[in-house]
Amino acid sequence: MNNLNPFNPNSVVGSNLFAGRTKLINEICKKMEQIKHSMPSSFFIYGERGIGKTALAKLIRYIAIVNDPTFHHLNFITSYYSVESGQELNSVLQESLNKLTDEMDVNLLNKIGAKLGKVFQNGKFQIGAFGATVGLEVAQNDKTKQITIKDQTVSILSNTIKSLNEEGVKDGILIIIDELHNLKHLETAASIFRNIITTLDVEGLGKISFLLIGYEEDVTKFFLQDTSARRTFDMYPLDVMPDNEAEEVLTKGFTTAGVKWDSLSLARNISIAGGYPHSIQIIGHNLINKDQDKFVDQSDWASAIVDSAFDLQSKSFSSMYSFGKTITTEKDKILIALANQNKTLSRKEIAQITGNKNVYQYIPLLKESGAIKENDKKGIFLQSQLLRTSILIDQRIRKLLQENQALKQRMKEELGS
Repeated sequence: MNNLNPFNPNSVVGSNLFAGRTKLINEICKKMEQIKHSMPSSFFIYGERGIGKTALAKLIRYIAIVNDPTFHHLNFITSYYSVESGQELNSVLQESLNKLTDEMDVNLLNKIGAKLGKVFQNGKFQIGAFGATVGLEVAQNDKTKQITIKDQTVSILSNTIKSLNEEGVKDGILIIIDELHNLKHLETAASIFRNIITTLDVEGLGKISFLLIGYEEDVTKFFLQDTSARRTFDMYPLDVMPDNEAEEVLTKGFTTAGVKWDSLSLARNISIAGGYPHSIQIIGHNLINKDQDKFVDQSDWASAIVDSAFDLQSKSFSSMYSFGKTITTEKDKILIALANQNKTLSRKEIAQITGNKNVYQYIPLLKESGAIKENDKKGIFLQSQLLRTSILIDQRIRKLLQENQALKQRMKEELGS
């Protein structure tokens, strides 16, 4: 019996399955309501890969468009752009601004075009690296580039906001920029964003919000050369989802698929995903695939967990551990020790188990990869039981292969004698 499967591990979580983060969403939406009154608010959401940053941004964008009274009647023009590796900021801003035009009607575009002249051609904005598109002759140095990017972006946004005010149909502008770690010269970007936002605010045109998405290490680099820019952004670290929110994701999916579920099995197994939205999606996908009677029970969970552990070996976990490869690195040995012990270990205990007194130097690298976490008491543990299951499956397969090879060798020897 094939059920509709609403879980899609290869896509961003849809708004119909989004759960949790309620307090954060309400806080952001409340601040966005202030933008209607020319009081700019911008945000920086950060966290490790697979934690749900993009899904959260997608939901905020949806709320900003839909004009829902539950979420402060927001009615924005929005854009979403994912930065490509090594991309310059002027290119990112130009792409982001041009995506705004997809939500503008002809009258609004014509008004903007009449105000901007050469900067707006054929329905698209043009931000030249050195101002060539607006007829400026400037030296090719970093400071001049920054000023040019800032001035052209301010010109585009200020005239767009003026046109929005004249039309009176939209509250403001939301620009979402994802994968910030890919931005070239990330350490110089904060100053430009701050100048853009501040200039518009001073001119009484603060109906603008930037929502930036990156990793924790991007935060330090982004504000490196302009610490005062921190005052421009509200910072939101995104952590793993608590079990009750993860349960809500699955129950929404089960309901959409038209299946019932055993609540005890759900409560018993939900923590295995570690609160990672991507892992939750994979488990949900496999649960629906395994179900044959429109009732998700413990037997479905048992099969789905194994399948999910296999799936994640080539996805979220592929950069954490050497699945299917020769175990040679100390990092792999530490993860094997944690998987076999299945408990929080101190650095000293890990050193004793692995026989390596220098494990301390590998802990930061494993934390950076997302494979392990560390509690307040410096205890080390795997990021999720799914990662543990994946490692144990890998170890079991290796053992079976070794046993199979040994059996083949014995058979060859017996047949050859």
